[in-house]
Amino acid sequence: MDFTFLCSERPEHNSRKVAIIGSGPSGLAATGYLACAGYKVEVYDKLPRPGGLMVFGIPGHRIPPENIARGVEKLEKDFGVVFRLRTKICGSEPMHQETGDDMAYTYKSLGGRVEDNDAVLICTGTWKSRRMNIPGNDLPGVYSGLEFLFPVRAAGYEISNMEVPRIKGKKVVVIGAGFTAVDAVHAALSEGAEQVRLIYRRSREEAPCGSMEFNMLEKKGTECMEHAAPLEIIGTDRVEAVKVAPCAMSRPDAQGKCRLEVKESAGFEIKADIVVTAIGEMGTPPFAHDLGLDEVRKGEVKWLQMTSLESVFVAGDVLIGPSRIGKAVYSGLKAARSLDQWLTLKSQGRLDEFQGEVIQREDLR
Repeated sequence: MDFTFLCSERPEHNSRKVAIIGSGPSGLAATGYLACAGYKVEVYDKLPRPGGLMVFGIPGHRIPPENIARGVEKLEKDFGVVFRLRTKICGSEPMHQETGDDMAYTYKSLGGRVEDNDAVLICTGTWKSRRMNIPGNDLPGVYSGLEFLFPVRAAGYEISNMEVPRIKGKKVVVIGAGFTAVDAVHAALSEGAEQVRLIYRRSREEAPCGSMEFNMLEKKGTECMEHAAPLEIIGTDRVEAVKVAPCAMSRPDAQGKCRLEVKESAGFEIKADIVVTAIGEMGTPPFAHDLGLDEVRKGEVKWLQMTSLESVFVAGDVLIGPSRIGKAVYSGLKAARSLDQWLTLKSQGRLDEFQGEVIQREDLR
């Protein structure tokens, strides 16, 4: 977690100022790159600690939070980076209510960051969970992956404004097979759940997290149910059970395609006190409509990873969708380099020379 790995000491200030919105893996990677390039960097985040989901979502056995804290401390003390925490950046459109918003004390406008800086980089990640379209999904005791994980991880920092699920002694059912689902299982086990089941509609070999994670969870006492699809979450005042049906891939049709067939008639119930639907997240960036993110994803832009708003760049999961940390870091580094090159060539009046080209370091001299 050495975010300034590109330099050994703080360089001379280049008189440019950049605001980075979000301090997850892409935001911290970009911060380190720009700090090593001589920028004055201010980082805004709605949470009380930098790190994003690396701190408030992923269990500590995967990424020790103290490693992130050391990297952040180096950015602050040795490179002069300023972190504006508990601060949410908003656009002019109605706010999305996302996981973690209730930890923000201050709200700032995106327009204000654009006016006060030479450039802005949006790295807000994916904080809004997808919901399952099945009966009973809105019953008390049903959580999305983030709704379940975030309070458990955040309880060590602040619990006054959030409901922490009572997990000890409960029967927990987790739906999904990505790393969020795996992390939810680990969290339930560590918090003393009586029983934990993981339900996935395909085989463990097809799971996004990989079969090894299934094997590790089973060694810790988790029951992994493969080829099982949830049909309904049952309960009156709160969750009582999940109705599950076996499923399998059909034979190839005339086009050679297979589809997942659910045998609803063979459905059965599983007792549950808590259900976690860990089926993925999505980004809700400020000023989403005007950013033109679809064009950025397609590469139909004037400058790499620059949005439709001039001098506003974007990186990480908010652009590429939920991904592994390495991809988010790479996206942050690419955006920071693009931002630096754009500002340098703009100051030289040479932007037209390099539209859509790969720029070499010697071109900037």
